[in-house]
Amino acid sequence: MDRLPGELLLQIALFLEPEDIVHLQCISHRFLSLTRDHKLWKRICFDNSRAEAARRRKELMDAQSPSLAALAQAVSALPGGSPLAVHDASQPNAEMQKHRIASRERVRAMANWDPSYPDEQINFYQEYIHRHAPISLSWFQSVSAETSGEEKELREATGVGLYFDNGEDTANRLVAPMDDGSICVWDASTRERGEEDNGLGRLVARSPWGLLTSQSNDNTGMSIEQSKAMMTDTGAVECVSIDSRQQKGYFAVQNVLSEVDLNTLQVTSRERYPFPITSLSEARHPTPVTVGTNLTIHLHDSRVQHNTPPSPPSSVRCELIGGTPPKNDFHRLFTGDPVHASSHATLSEQGPLSILHLPDREWDGNGDIWVGGRFTSLLNYDRRFFPRLRGTVHSGARISCLSSVPHAFIPRELNLMRDASLSLQDVRAAKEIPGTTLLAAGEYKGKGSLELYGLSPWPSYTTLSTDPCSARYRSRSLQNRQTASGSKLLSVAAHGPKIVYSDGDGNLKWVERDGFTPIRQFNIETHSASPVTENPSLLSTIPASWTGDIVQKILPTTPISASTTSSSRSPSPSPSQSPFLSSPDDDPTSLPLHQSNLIIWTGDGRLGLVGFGRQKQTSFSAEEFEARAESGEERARRENERRYGEGMRRALEAQARDVRFVRGLGM
Repeated sequence: MDRLPGELLLQIALFLEPEDIVHLQCISHRFLSLTRDHKLWKRICFDNSRAEAARRRKELMDAQSPSLAALAQAVSALPGGSPLAVHDASQPNAEMQKHRIASRERVRAMANWDPSYPDEQINFYQEYIHRHAPISLSWFQSVSAETSGEEKELREATGVGLYFDNGEDTANRLVAPMDDGSICVWDASTRERGEEDNGLGRLVARSPWGLLTSQSNDNTGMSIEQSKAMMTDTGAVECVSIDSRQQKGYFAVQNVLSEVDLNTLQVTSRERYPFPITSLSEARHPTPVTVGTNLTIHLHDSRVQHNTPPSPPSSVRCELIGGTPPKNDFHRLFTGDPVHASSHATLSEQGPLSILHLPDREWDGNGDIWVGGRFTSLLNYDRRFFPRLRGTVHSGARISCLSSVPHAFIPRELNLMRDASLSLQDVRAAKEIPGTTLLAAGEYKGKGSLELYGLSPWPSYTTLSTDPCSARYRSRSLQNRQTASGSKLLSVAAHGPKIVYSDGDGNLKWVERDGFTPIRQFNIETHSASPVTENPSLLSTIPASWTGDIVQKILPTTPISASTTSSSRSPSPSPSQSPFLSSPDDDPTSLPLHQSNLIIWTGDGRLGLVGFGRQKQTSFSAEEFEARAESGEERARRENERRYGEGMRRALEAQARDVRFVRGLGM
């Protein structure tokens, strides 16, 4: 076997199941490198995709229609008709013709499915794991109230942000404000470490309570009930932004934006805004942070010293929508004050819920700032001419979250399986066009809406309203309001060459970059506990009796950005190069696995890690972490409570099934 060339070994490996190919990796370093080949696993991913299943189904239907060949010949004979590739059993060399047609259609189907772009590097071995391996859900260590009572109250997270240390591509820390006004930091790194340093999910730092709600770094003059009321008053989702370059965090509580040093967990500055803050953009020095309030959009530059004005009267209560700010703040907005005349953009409707900064790139004609919310259009601002509105994109939906893919949007008419006149070069040329795909998730008439908008310096490949040619190219956008979800979409993100979003039913759904083709889904409500590993860390699997939660926010631990793509186009393979072997310069075994996971923030204020495959990262929660000090009676009581909750859940599910059965009988 050692004398056989790698191309032949890979050709043999194609006849094996993926599980058997994984077992070959344990033979030697040579087999490990060969069986991690990107093009091999790309072909395996395609063989197990819905696109290949649809092609095989169509091929079977064509084989069962003898009259289809005559119809194809008639269509080809029409003026302007294109030749159709249909098998004709009456022709000579029918079997060879059938094989050629099947091979040609397979190549077209694979090119139509291929989620990668010419300048994008994808580890398809890891992609296969994400698409087909078991999903595990683990919870970060819980935070208890600083009380001396027997029953400790657990604190809930009111937001979440990721911290990337030393310019790494994978998140190292998880930062979240709690409902008591404190800030907590967890270890979120999934790198390989020894058992003594295996602290994934551990709470590593915590500030005193009331840090974000008091006017100073201590909590003097405020009770914990008052602090909790202030933290949970607005209910905004995207009010946490972490600047990994400056090691700072921005936290919005009501109408106050606090800047916190993540090394000392101390507030360095506070700035008060005229209305309650509802959303924050990404913080990336030296780009200013975009702050969205109920009725205004502001730019916050951390390099400018901000003096905190006196606090408003205690009778003023800030709310998410329709709050009543102090009179001095109204004077600041609606008078002709030349100092603040150009410091903000005023909105005609209330409720911006998500602000997106496009990735760093050369200016391509599109604005840098995108705002979505309870209004029916996406607002676009250019930071150079702020606060002037550059353009809008009408959606019609109520947007909950914005994200982006740093690649051009592929129009729907470029479908090789529907249009026989298209060639592979047409799709390849469309992928080489520079651009960005804007992702939006929200609600339209009570159902979920997943929307994709193409942004490009080429007017024919963008959907921005200020481009005169964009009105003629409506296909440069997609609005999936039929199959996305039956409930409101809450969050969306780019997860590798896929799109992941969450809905109001507790589902996490993955789709292809076309926005329609489903890949898999995972429900956090019905997920059962997985077995505990021999060497557990401080993460826990979800209890089987826990139900009724939703995912408010999704954060990939390895986000997609323009920095993950190569600066130059990948050279085309030479004719002598094997179609299965990747470039010799790429070492498939050098890429780390099990690092592209998802951090989720749920409606109950819990923080979890969604992993893929058999990882040694799931273990026990805060309750299990403190179980070492519990007595046998306490453990027995907790076990009885868990069994009782599981029995009640099964009883309620059986009752619901009986009710649906009776309704089906018309009674």
